[in-house]
Amino acid sequence: MSQPDDPVVDVFIDLRSPYSYLALQPVFSLAKRSGVTFDWWPYITDFRSAYGGEVEQRSSREVSKLKYLYMDCRRLAQQQGLTIHATTKLWDAALASQAMLFAKSMNRLWEFCHPLLAAFWQREFDLESAAQIQAALISAGLKASDWHHYLEQNAQRDLTAAAERAESMGVFGAPTFVYRGELFWGGDRLELLAERISNTNQ
Repeated sequence: MSQPDDPVVDVFIDLRSPYSYLALQPVFSLAKRSGVTFDWWPYITDFRSAYGGEVEQRSSREVSKLKYLYMDCRRLAQQQGLTIHATTKLWDAALASQAMLFAKSMNRLWEFCHPLLAAFWQREFDLESAAQIQAALISAGLKASDWHHYLEQNAQRDLTAAAERAESMGVFGAPTFVYRGELFWGGDRLELLAERISNTNQ
């Protein structure tokens, strides 16, 4: 775990979170201009609790809230030239999150995540498909044999460790940025994070 004095931002994203997806470009821009290292981790949000259970169980109020959320995300996506379509189910993100950790360990995180997320938000990627996830890893330059070994030996351990890391830092949603022990939740808090980084680097 990074120490409070280390110039590192821990970033927790949920692959199923449109706001996590929309935060990526601004975060890369901030990382480039600040020179601070951003350390990326998967975070699996409890969407069932947050948004009223399964799709068919949601109240009219929860449905209205989600409709607004996706309308808001589409507006924000247009500003970045991105496409976001509302998801049709509550996806299980465990396997994809394990693949994210594997790609990160092999220094191919964004070669894996970028095309996966672009396809997912256009409804062209099955986040629960072992075959599609493996194909995405191979397209990112990784070996299927290494991925299978990781699945057998380290995947669940590393995903549990990432969840414990998030809990130890007080993370409760995604995207969340943790810098010197201070939390910034949501892409709309990046300017505050940038200000904090600037102040501590002076």
